[in-house]
Amino acid sequence: MSTARDRVLIVKVARMYYEQNMSQDHIARALLTSRSNVSRILSVAKKRGIVEIKINEATKRETDIEEMLISRFGLDAAMVAKVPRSTSDYKAVGQLAIQSFLSHLKPRVKVAISWGRSIQAMVDALEPEKRPDLTFIPLMGGMTAIPSSYSGDALIQSLAEKYSAQYQVLHAPTIVQSPDIKIALMREPSVAAVIDSARTADVAFVGIGSKGAHSSQHILQSAGITPEENPDFFEAWKGDLAGRFFDRDGKSINSRLDNRTVGLELGEIARIKRVVGVAAGEEKTEGILAALRGGLISELVTSSNCALKLLEAAESKTLGELV
Repeated sequence: MSTARDRVLIVKVARMYYEQNMSQDHIARALLTSRSNVSRILSVAKKRGIVEIKINEATKRETDIEEMLISRFGLDAAMVAKVPRSTSDYKAVGQLAIQSFLSHLKPRVKVAISWGRSIQAMVDALEPEKRPDLTFIPLMGGMTAIPSSYSGDALIQSLAEKYSAQYQVLHAPTIVQSPDIKIALMREPSVAAVIDSARTADVAFVGIGSKGAHSSQHILQSAGITPEENPDFFEAWKGDLAGRFFDRDGKSINSRLDNRTVGLELGEIARIKRVVGVAAGEEKTEGILAALRGGLISELVTSSNCALKLLEAAESKTLGELV
């Protein structure tokens, strides 16, 4: 492609794709050519400098702290947001998490999702895009006792609408009244199918709770777990994710509660190839640290103050050594 006519075609295709947000398939049909040819023209546009891609990172990152987290905890990746004074930790972490989220959206990827304020902030900040090849799957059942903005099914639906994607709904509460009810629910084909899909997800994005976290308290209240009647539970509890509560080593602290919880178990979540923990705020330090000890997450997106607390806590004699 070296003639002026060819350059006009390259510019036209580039404008259709980058300015008019047309898909490569749509462009191919409009120009009576193949999708592979459109892709080749776009590559030529970038190679010749007709198209220049500039990344404007809205949230600044603490790259030095990221490297320290990766080295200290053996993470595959870490992203640490520098939080401006005028911005909440949740908003900054949610915006930064978008970069991690988008990097995992390979063709036909299956994404498992839990809930939490940081996950909600990420979903709210995502720009719409047509990706009907994607599938979003819940890691656990619904929770009517907490605000709908935090619930997994609401997040799943919002994601699916933004991406024109497929999604699944787990038609069951997170916590049921007895193990027998859970067993019966898990035998239902519609429930079992969603659980099986979550087990084979390509990547999971999970919020991480900690003692005192708002949504975590709601889950325990719905389960009838109170400090007065269950002091040992609250003494051992350091963190939670996807409705599963764990101790300082990332191990389940109550098998009876697990036997009433509908969704993936901690070990099943940890076996997902990539598990991205998204959490903000210093109060999440113990929960994140416990999840790291237990190998429950492979990547982390958090705020700078939380990251520094994590590194400090990891070295603290009062909290013990990680290994």
